[in-house]
Amino acid sequence: MTDVYRIRAARTWAQARADYLSGLSAEAVCRRHDLGLSAFRRRARKYGWRRSDQVEPPPDEIDLNLYADMDMDDLARTARLRFAEAIESGRATDARRWRRLADELRREARDFDADFFRGLSKDEIASCQATMRREIEEEDEALLGPPPEG
Repeated sequence: MTDVYRIRAARTWAQARADYLSGLSAEAVCRRHDLGLSAFRRRARKYGWRRSDQVEPPPDEIDLNLYADMDMDDLARTARLRFAEAIESGRATDARRWRRLADELRREARDFDADFFRGLSKDEIASCQATMRREIEEEDEALLGPPPEG
């Protein structure tokens, strides 16, 4: 049985290229963007997507600002995804490390929330969280435009 032929937008391929060149494995990129592995490899070969051609900054010049907008929940989700990737690849030791890190980050996030919302009732906490979600959605909509009707 063969897979269904899938056509992906140029934006999807551009993001897949960026993810691959930033260090994700071809298999992880294909899972993330729902691409066929052979199609990805064919396109990478055709357009010369090679990590070895990327200029690596010296160790002291790595810009970590790309993580500035990530909170503990985002970091925990990322660690959880890395855990799943390691499991799928059969790397049990890596999976164990990613799982431990994800658990620690989730605990840190819960502890932070407990400190942040200390003294508030459950209703006040729910109201505060709803307000924060609304503000995030408004900011996303201002940057990305309204979500498609559907």
